[in-house]
Amino acid sequence: MKRLLMSCLTCTVVVAGWAQGSVRGKVLDKQTSEPLGFVNVKVTLSDNDKFVAGGTTDINGNFNISGLDDGSYNVTLSYIGYREVKRTFTVGAPKRDIHYNILYLAQDAKMLQGVTVTGQKATMKLEVDRKTFDVSQLISNAGQSASDVLDNVPSVEVDNDGNVSLRGNSSVEVWINGKASGLTTDNRAQILQQLPAESIDRIEVIDNPSAKFSAEGSVGIINIVLKKNRKAGYYGSLQAGGDTRRGANTSFNINYSSSLIDAYANIGYRHRSNTGRAESHQTSSTYNQDYRADNDHWGNNLFTRAGVTLHATKKDELTLSGMLMDGERRSNSLTPYYYTAVGDGLHDYRMDRLSRGKSGMGMYYGEFTYRHSFSDKHFIDFTADISKWKMDGDNWYQDSTVVDGIATSYDYQYRPQHINNNRKEIKLEYENQVTKDFKIEAGYQANFSRENTPQESYIDNTSFDGAAAEEDRKYFNRFIYNQDQHSFYTTLSYKLGPVGIMGGLRGEYWRVNTESYTWEQEHDASLREKPFKKDYFQLFPSLFLSWQMTPTQQLQVNYTRRLRRPWGGELNSFRDTRDATTVSFGNPYLTPEFSNSFSLNYLKQWDRHSLLLSAYYRPTSDVIQRISYKSSTDGLFYSTSMNVAKSLSSGLELTLKNNLFRILDLTTSANAYYYKLNGFSYDIDGQTVTGKEDHNFAWNARMTASLILPYDISIQTTGRYEARTVITQGYRKPSYSIDFGARKNFFNKALSVSLNCRDLLDSRKWETFTSGENFTRHQIFRHGGRKVNLTVTYNFGNMKAKRHQMKKGSDSDVQMNYGGGMEE
Repeated sequence: MKRLLMSCLTCTVVVAGWAQGSVRGKVLDKQTSEPLGFVNVKVTLSDNDKFVAGGTTDINGNFNISGLDDGSYNVTLSYIGYREVKRTFTVGAPKRDIHYNILYLAQDAKMLQGVTVTGQKATMKLEVDRKTFDVSQLISNAGQSASDVLDNVPSVEVDNDGNVSLRGNSSVEVWINGKASGLTTDNRAQILQQLPAESIDRIEVIDNPSAKFSAEGSVGIINIVLKKNRKAGYYGSLQAGGDTRRGANTSFNINYSSSLIDAYANIGYRHRSNTGRAESHQTSSTYNQDYRADNDHWGNNLFTRAGVTLHATKKDELTLSGMLMDGERRSNSLTPYYYTAVGDGLHDYRMDRLSRGKSGMGMYYGEFTYRHSFSDKHFIDFTADISKWKMDGDNWYQDSTVVDGIATSYDYQYRPQHINNNRKEIKLEYENQVTKDFKIEAGYQANFSRENTPQESYIDNTSFDGAAAEEDRKYFNRFIYNQDQHSFYTTLSYKLGPVGIMGGLRGEYWRVNTESYTWEQEHDASLREKPFKKDYFQLFPSLFLSWQMTPTQQLQVNYTRRLRRPWGGELNSFRDTRDATTVSFGNPYLTPEFSNSFSLNYLKQWDRHSLLLSAYYRPTSDVIQRISYKSSTDGLFYSTSMNVAKSLSSGLELTLKNNLFRILDLTTSANAYYYKLNGFSYDIDGQTVTGKEDHNFAWNARMTASLILPYDISIQTTGRYEARTVITQGYRKPSYSIDFGARKNFFNKALSVSLNCRDLLDSRKWETFTSGENFTRHQIFRHGGRKVNLTVTYNFGNMKAKRHQMKKGSDSDVQMNYGGGMEE
């Protein structure tokens, strides 16, 4: 009898387990049809709204809530900046697995004083592995360049020369559309300064990438995603603008999409004009040096891109796309250097330097992509791309030395340089969502980079205008830099209830070949030294652990190994004298620096608020730093790069998003970090160059306030503050700035007018203090100043169409499929 009762009880339990149901679906942005990750999903009883279960969508917008008993339920979706969506469903025989193919979340829109106020798309999306910024919503970006856009992204910094850093570290990769796209450390400053802001859709900041991504970049990856909408029909826009510094811009883009092809084309033209300022005070045991000068820069560039995707079959897509930049840049500055004698027997004097520059650049990029989909979560991608970067630069330096008001000597230099860089890449990637809880990814990538850059020099020591200029063989240089890289990776992801695990391993092999020729070696191959060759193989593991604590809270612990390779210019031993105060040269013996990156992330979401806390810890070995010293033989100052020491970076980053009164959107970020650079000593030029151990606690903060007003008017203000920061042999002073913008839409957004002011308080500058055993230096750099820009945009075509791939649902924008199993 007991056995019979136990058997019945067991069968009851098993049947009850089998009888449990689930609800699943995919959440998309109603306007763009893009997946929405980390949307709050809550299941409650329909009769009393009692909480039953919950979770969040993954990065592809999918959710799956299981373990539901028979009964009637409500599923509620909420996400900051979007209207809440609630659906009622019933679990019971014979349909216990409820499937919503698509659930659309619409941007929030409310009525204010009888006037329709249109809600705008959230400018920032918080995800545990990345932060995504919709820069198209930032009014201050209208008429700007990609460099200006990045400078408005929290935790990202762009210096006076266009160099990009993340969390205070310049060892960061910058990509376009998920790949290098021709950008290198040598050329990305120039390319980003010419890439128009109106072509950018969003910026993704991935501060601790998994093994799927390149290991390059100690602090992570910044991915610039260009616009490529895919709504049915045709549509486009025409834009024109100008600024108070004599700059102007115009662009045109058009898109077409159907069930067979998607195509887009964009062309833009920019005229840039700017005046910067440099100041310096330098002391030494022989002379003190002071200068102050304005630097005028102006130029034009053309940017165009196009692409077409062929939907050959339901499972096969082929894409051909390309990008082209062509432009020129000119510069002019007159700098008086005042030398005050300190040592005995020396005399005061002044050296006037007239610097002029003219450069023409061209960047070409082409890409072919093929995707075969076994299902929507099981596919293989093949990508092949090629890029070419070329810049022909001419620089003139004309010096005159003045003693007691009389010019006593002249020095004329003409330096032509021709940068040639070619890059090819092949990538094969495989992804398979084997079950709803298990996913495997694998891939192979090959990069082949080639650079061949000659530089010449012509001098005349008898006149200011170079009437008798002759080739200066001493300063001729040809730099050849080749790098081949092969990478492979595998990542496995598994979800066990509220716990997620993703482990990965990436292997990278690369070979470097550098050569640097003098004039004699250029013309006589027998005099050339053997190329400097070195190869490496390194493994880069990654581990991500996540815990869905509650439907609105998530905790994640990450570990990755990263590196920073020395870039081409850092390896060139040629001695550059373009700066009259310092001779710069590279070091071919530099080795990569390696980092172990740990991070702890906590994400909390409310209906109209969200909070992301990130703590990070990153020790780095063989840190590459610029060191400066005064030569014991010729008395000149020299600067080069060395692997000098170890460093430690740690910090806490806060990102807070608030939506107040449905019309005010606040995005606040703050990064408090501790940086320590170990002390070092290095023997060079018959002397020992030392650097004291330096450590510093610093912080920065940024807030963007977006206000939606009646009559389709929006206002944005961004303020930021950078605290004192440690640099090699010194520090950088605190800085602050404010940007302001306003936009008015007309004719149902067919026409918009944007007015923005960059650096409203005229306070944006870099001020540094450096010192060594026998010198001190105080420098101030200003890149332009306050600038007001007016931009007008006209939109045309079928602007309200949905993406053609999405099937049209009911009035509630819901498609429902009852039944079990995974969707195909």
